[in-house]
Amino acid sequence: MIEVGTKIIGNFGAMIPLSFGEVDNLSYKVRASNCIINKETDYMVKVKWDNGDYTWLDASEINAAVGKLSPIGYYTEEAY
Repeated sequence: MIEVGTKIIGNFGAMIPLSFGEVDNLSYKVRASNCIINKETDYMVKVKWDNGDYTWLDASEINAAVGKLSPIGYYTEEAY
């Protein structure tokens, strides 16, 4: 599970420099029945980038491109 303070790298493809940020907040997804299905996978991550912008990501998007043909995606510093 990703924690607050985890370093994140955004790779957006050729000619675009890497973005660097840090997890600032976590928010669990709540289903219609008002329950969290799985605390390990059902949460959103708020990343504060070095340029001051914020992005909310589904936790499943982080490190999803590891080992794939295209390196475009979001990574933890350790996985990159």
